[in-house]
Amino acid sequence: MSGTKDHKAARADAYRGVAAMVGALVVLTPIAMFGVVALALPKAGAHPLSEVAARLGTEPARLVVGEIVYRNHCALCHGKTADGVAHLGKPLRNSEFVQSRSDDALFGVIARGRMPGDPENTTGTAMPARGNTGASDDELRSVVAYLRMIQDPSEPFASLDDWAKPAPGSSALAGIDSVGHDAFIASCSPCHGTQGEGREGLGKALRGSEFVASVSEADLIKFVKTGRPSWDEANTTGLDMPPKGGNPALSDDQIKVIVSYIRNLHETQGGQ
Repeated sequence: MSGTKDHKAARADAYRGVAAMVGALVVLTPIAMFGVVALALPKAGAHPLSEVAARLGTEPARLVVGEIVYRNHCALCHGKTADGVAHLGKPLRNSEFVQSRSDDALFGVIARGRMPGDPENTTGTAMPARGNTGASDDELRSVVAYLRMIQDPSEPFASLDDWAKPAPGSSALAGIDSVGHDAFIASCSPCHGTQGEGREGLGKALRGSEFVASVSEADLIKFVKTGRPSWDEANTTGLDMPPKGGNPALSDDQIKVIVSYIRNLHETQGGQ
């Protein structure tokens, strides 16, 4: 009997040993396979903006966000490639202004904006605070980082010649009051175009507009002063038209000359 018990015990020990080995294989095999696969996978490459981000003392993600915010909030006036838009926004690529200001100074200009009456405004065009949007401080800091990225001090500063050229067809505006034109350019053209031709996805055309033709001058003045929010039943664009074109500094006299300009624009370029 003793021999039989010893034999059974030996067999039980052998089974336990096999079971332990199988268990170890079950546990360790996936780990080993994962390690082999991990070693076989190519290592993730460096972010394409890593080098320039390191040079600027920031993170690649900051530059990516900055470009997105710039395109959404600044490109309308300064151009998609930051080369400027005639009569709206100066070039920011290879800009002497950008390169000569600190990050805090650039942030301040973007956050506060710059109205035509500001002594430092050399364009006569309103620059709305935060691009006339609700961009956060962090987003504006990202825009500053993006502006740093698109500078190349080894190249000449961007020329203002193209920026200052009259818009195509602007000779047709020769007979229109220049004060009204300047005020319109400063406050209305970012959405309605430099000649009232409208901008897709932003503002309707005012040139040849049935709306302009159908309302009195007094009503048009009131309309410009009060704007039209997106929820207004009469709003057919789904976009907010801010009071005074987003330029709170506009005086009643300036609004009157803008309305006079719009009337003349309508009558001389497609009005009925």
